[in-house]
Amino acid sequence: MTVAVSDRPSRCAHALGRFLGLCLPVGVGSVLTVLGCDRVASPTPRIDETAADVPKAASTADAGSEPHSRSSRAEPSAPPAAADAGQCPSTTDDAVGILVTPARPAAGEPVTIVVATLADERSLAVRIDGDGPPTVRVSAQGGVPATTLATIDAPRAGAWTIVVGRDGKGSACAKLEVAARKPAARPRPAAGDRIWPISRRWNAGEEALYSSWVRALFHAPRGEELARKALHEVTSDRARNLLYDHLGWNEDAADTKVGLHLRPDCADAPYFLRAYFAWKRGLPFGFRGCSRGAPGKAPRCGKLRSVLAAPDGVDPSKPAELGVVQKYFRRTLAWGVHTGNGRTAFGDDATDFYPVGLDRRGLRPGTIYADPYGHVFVLVELMDPSGDDPGVLYAIDGQPDGSITRKRFWEGNFLWNPDPGLGGSGFKAFRPLDVVHRDGQDIIVAASDADIAKRPGYGDVSSEQRDLDAARFYDKMDGLVTPGQRDGLRAQAEAIAALLEAAKVRVTSVDNGEGHFRGGGGTITMPAGWSIFETTGAWENFATPARDLRLLIAIDVVVGFDAKVSRNPTAYLREGASMDELIAALRVDRERRLADPDLAFVYTRSDGSKQRLTLADLIARVPAFEVGYNPNDCPEVRWGAAVGSPEASTCRRRMPPDQARKMKAYRVWFRERRRPARGDAGPPVE
Repeated sequence: MTVAVSDRPSRCAHALGRFLGLCLPVGVGSVLTVLGCDRVASPTPRIDETAADVPKAASTADAGSEPHSRSSRAEPSAPPAAADAGQCPSTTDDAVGILVTPARPAAGEPVTIVVATLADERSLAVRIDGDGPPTVRVSAQGGVPATTLATIDAPRAGAWTIVVGRDGKGSACAKLEVAARKPAARPRPAAGDRIWPISRRWNAGEEALYSSWVRALFHAPRGEELARKALHEVTSDRARNLLYDHLGWNEDAADTKVGLHLRPDCADAPYFLRAYFAWKRGLPFGFRGCSRGAPGKAPRCGKLRSVLAAPDGVDPSKPAELGVVQKYFRRTLAWGVHTGNGRTAFGDDATDFYPVGLDRRGLRPGTIYADPYGHVFVLVELMDPSGDDPGVLYAIDGQPDGSITRKRFWEGNFLWNPDPGLGGSGFKAFRPLDVVHRDGQDIIVAASDADIAKRPGYGDVSSEQRDLDAARFYDKMDGLVTPGQRDGLRAQAEAIAALLEAAKVRVTSVDNGEGHFRGGGGTITMPAGWSIFETTGAWENFATPARDLRLLIAIDVVVGFDAKVSRNPTAYLREGASMDELIAALRVDRERRLADPDLAFVYTRSDGSKQRLTLADLIARVPAFEVGYNPNDCPEVRWGAAVGSPEASTCRRRMPPDQARKMKAYRVWFRERRRPARGDAGPPVE
């Protein structure tokens, strides 16, 4: 029997975001988790309204023409008809994942069926067969992954079959059983020999479901700033979390005395997401203890530490298995990983991640980005170009204080350096894990690169990134995010908007340092050498060396945007147009935007008054930002106020002389936009 289908959007797709932030405390590496390559069925809001006034006469795309190539991507459409699901096949296609949540559906309680695949960007059809099946609301989102959500608002007790397929051919089936009564919210008893029981295996279908879950968890309209104080603020949001209270134990209650308390930093964030999903789905999970590397040497890792091992203890605030899992997140996992885990060398199989190709499938939700200098991202969504707006690749990361923010991919944020001495940086995915029976016991093993290359539904391991210099890496990414011809003026406007976001985030960081002194805090000790980028305590919390280095690079990107356009004429220059004219138009528009008061930002001076700076002011003060990261200096100095100026007159605090000598010696790192290798003592301090 066929169910009714509606194209009303699901409430489950939302997201999170802000722009720039650093996880500095523990590692040289940086990881980013990719949240998705999705297609939106309705027009997407602009990234930044300041891009709306790009002069059309100077555009690189003819008026009324389609500036972006869409030939390789399926256009958005209504969900496939139920009849397109075909018949239940005799053999299930592992490339198709089916998730029913909650795990134990009950009559009168909402049920969501999530269907996803990485094998094709077209959405799958869903039908419920059986005696008097319930009516469902269906919404679909193509892309990577292609996802279909079927929601049953108030099912009656009964049993049915979920049929999934495409073009009239069935791909997979699953049982839907709805109990007459809602089960008691009692967690499973804690097991003394494992963290959680394993009932499923990782395959391409589960990877697609993981990507769909991550994308829904962090989806937000283009340009929307979203930030949360902790990951548990996201997982406790029923509208975002497809796995909200999946186990029925109140495990996602907003009150963390009842629900899970999750506060990962940047290195922890990808692991917390993967472990959370694996726990809810009964999948294998584990991690390795890794070194942080040394000058000229990538990090190396030890043996896999899996959830099929005795727990480190139980959190007494939560009952049964929930207490075991809480302890695992807050101690075992949070203390067991750092940013070096993501920077392991290409070709090293004894790692948690494998490198992926630079394509839409590789940059799916859940993929990480390990940058070479000390940060970890989790990608969240690839939004396709919309009209004149270019595409946008979003990611999330954790901060030292446990907050979660969303950011866009661009050169000023995602740093690239292929030097193998810094480790194997770039986009990577979690290795699939398998349970095998060996020597009389079940153990978890990770797939090697060779295994992944031939594993059904995977095959996406690639060393492509290893051989790319910075220019080729960023050009490749630009073409992936915005395929076809690009509007140079609008792309430059996006870079300027991103620079403004970076400046605004720095305002918050400097204000946080001022809060330390307003609260009675004393002079903050400055570490020596490379440790200014990696330490603990007040310097880690309030100094901004890594953020300022990224800000300087972001300024370089904007100021040098002409060079990017010049080296990519086929991408930016329409037929018959002059490169000289385009470069001239870019320079005029850049100067106008940088001086635009509507694109200014405000910082707080020492006396509490507000100081407004344009982006032109910011760029003019570049030399000051080479020595502006010390929180012991007043905000006026940190923002580059000229000595003797009215702006600088309110300054009431300067760094100690010994720290000033260190800052002078280390200035070369910032002038050359070069982060020192771990262990680098730095230039002599006079």
